[in-house]
Amino acid sequence: MYTIIRFFCVAFLCCITAFHSGAQTPYLEKDVTIRSGTYAYEDLFRQISNQTGVVFSYTGFDDQHRVSARFEKQPLRIVLNTLSGNGNFTYKLKGKYVILSTKPAPKPKSEHASANSSNLVLNGYILNAEDSSEIEESSVYIRQSKQSALTNEYGYFNLSFPKTTDVLSISVAKEDFKDTTVVIVSKQQNTLVIYLQPKSAPVSVTVDSLRLTLSIDSVKPSETPVKDTLPAVNPFWKRFRDRSANLRNITDTLFTKVSFSLFPPVSTNRLLSVNTVNKFSFNLLAGSSKGIDIFELGGLVNFDYGNVKYVQIAGLTNLVSGTSTGVQVAGLVNTVAKDVNGVQVAGLVNIDGGKVNYVQVAGIANLVKDTVKGVQIGGIANLNTSYTRGVQIGGIYNRSKNAFGAQIGGIANMGDTVNGIQIAGLVNSSHVISGFQLSGLINIAKKVNGSQLGFLNIADSISGIPIGFLSFVKNGYHKVELACDENLFGTLSFRTGVDKFHNILIGGIQLSGGQPLWTLGYGVGSAIHLGKKWYLDLDLTAQQLYLNNSDLTYNMLTKSFVGIEYRFGKNFSIAAGPTLNWYASENNSENDPIWSRIRQKTVSNSVNSGFANQLWIGGKLALRFF
Repeated sequence: MYTIIRFFCVAFLCCITAFHSGAQTPYLEKDVTIRSGTYAYEDLFRQISNQTGVVFSYTGFDDQHRVSARFEKQPLRIVLNTLSGNGNFTYKLKGKYVILSTKPAPKPKSEHASANSSNLVLNGYILNAEDSSEIEESSVYIRQSKQSALTNEYGYFNLSFPKTTDVLSISVAKEDFKDTTVVIVSKQQNTLVIYLQPKSAPVSVTVDSLRLTLSIDSVKPSETPVKDTLPAVNPFWKRFRDRSANLRNITDTLFTKVSFSLFPPVSTNRLLSVNTVNKFSFNLLAGSSKGIDIFELGGLVNFDYGNVKYVQIAGLTNLVSGTSTGVQVAGLVNTVAKDVNGVQVAGLVNIDGGKVNYVQVAGIANLVKDTVKGVQIGGIANLNTSYTRGVQIGGIYNRSKNAFGAQIGGIANMGDTVNGIQIAGLVNSSHVISGFQLSGLINIAKKVNGSQLGFLNIADSISGIPIGFLSFVKNGYHKVELACDENLFGTLSFRTGVDKFHNILIGGIQLSGGQPLWTLGYGVGSAIHLGKKWYLDLDLTAQQLYLNNSDLTYNMLTKSFVGIEYRFGKNFSIAAGPTLNWYASENNSENDPIWSRIRQKTVSNSVNSGFANQLWIGGKLALRFF
C-alpha cells in the first residue's frame, strides 16, 4: 500500500514539475540588470548566471577583458547581443548553456566575391511607449523585399534582409498603435528596441539601439485609419481578418507587378501577400492578395482581401472581399462581398453581397444581397434580397424583393413588387405587380396593375383582366345566380372574376317530366357597364345533361346569352335576355330521352359524325346576389 501511495505522489510531483517547467520564461527573455560600471567578462557572466540560471561555456576566450556595461531589466538576448558586439565572440544557446565562440579574423575581400552570398539578420523588441510592456503580434516588415515577421509573446522579432541593401527601411505596425518607420544605414547585425505609441497618446517615438547604426525614426500622422467594410454575405471575412495579424496591423497597401504563388504563404510576396495588390497574379494551387489590378489565374483558389479587375479565373473558387470589375470565372463558386461590374460565371454558385451590374450566370444559383441590373441566369435559381432591373431566368425558381423587367422561371417566380412580366411553368407570386403574370398553373398577387393568364388566378384587386379557368378577385366580381330558362331548367351558378371577364360554375335540375334531369357546366361571361346601374351581359356556357337511369353519354348543351342587367345595389341584381342554344348528343333525336325533355322549335336539326345537333332560340331570367 505504501509503495502505491509513494508512486502516485512521485507521479503527481513530476506532473507539477513538468507544468511549471513548461510555463517557465525562456532563458533569452529573462530580465538582466547590471549597474553602470566597467567589468571583466568573467564578472559579467557570473552576474548574468545568478539572475537567469544560464551557464556560460567557452574555451580560448579572454574573459578578463574589461568592458563598460549598464543594463536595466533588459532581456538576456539584448544583453548577449550587446556584449558579443563589444567583444570578439559569437554565442548560441543550447538548453541552459550559453556556448561562446571566438570570432574568426576577417578575411580580405576578393574582387570577385559575391555580394549576395547571404542575408543579414535584424532582431529586437517592440514595446509599448506608455508602460514598456511587450506588444505581441506586431507586424515588422520591409516593403521593398516583402519580408516580414510577427513579434512573439515577449515582443521579440527576427527579420532577415539582403546584405546588399544600402539603406533599409523597417516598418512597424500594430492595431491601435501609431505606425512607425525606422531607417537603418548599417549592414551589420542590429538589435533594436522600438517603442510604439498608442493612438490615444501624444505623438512620440523612442528607438533604442544597442549599436550606433540607426539613422532616424519617422512616425506617420495620427490620421483616422481606414476601416475595412466587412461583407454582409457571411462572417467569413471578419473571421479571416481577426486571425490575420498583418491584415489587422498594416494599413499600408503594398504593390507588385507580377506575383507567383504555390499556396499561401509560399509566394513571391511571402507573408505580406494579404497586404499586396498585384497587377498580374499566377497561383499554381492557391494564392492570396489585397487585390488584383489586371489579371489573376488560379489552379484551385484565388483569395483576395480587396478589389479585383479585370480578369479573374479559378479552377474552383474565387473569393473577393471587395468589388469585382470585368470578367470573373470559377469552376465552382464565385463569392464577392461587394459589387460586381461585368460578367460573372460559376459552375455552381455566384454569391454577392453588393450590387451586380450586367451578366451573372451560374450552373445552380445566383445569390445577391443587393441590387441586380442586367441579366441573371441560374440553372436552378436566382435569389435577390433587393431589386432586379433586367431579366431573371431560372431553371426552377426566381426570387427578387423588387423586380423591374422580366422573371422567367421553369417552376416559380416570386417578388414583393414586380414591374414587368412574370412567366412561370407553375406558379407566379407577388405582392404588387404592374404588368402581366403568365403561368401554367397559378398566379397569386395582392394588387395587379395589369392582367393575369393562368389556370387559376388569385388577387385582392386587379385593374386589368384575369384570364383562366378560375379567377378569384377579393375586391372584384363574385355573384351567386339563380336562373330559369325556356325549358324550366333551374340553375344555381357561381360567377367570379371581374366585370369585364369572369368564370361561371353551373349546377342545375329540371323536375318536370318525371325523373330529374341534371346539369353541370362551366362558362365565361362579361358585364359591360352601360351607365348608372345598367349593364350588358354576354355569357357563353356549356352544360352536360344526364338522367339518373341513363348512361353517362355525351349530351352537351351550349348557350350564348345576351341580356340586360339592372343592379339594385351592391348585393342584388336582375338580368334577362335571349339565348342561342346548341344541343349535341351521341343519341339521335328519335331515341334520345333527354331531347324529349327539352324539345323546342328548332332553327336547325342535323346529324354529323353520328352526333345529333339541335339549334334553337330561347331565353333566361336570372336573379343575382352578393
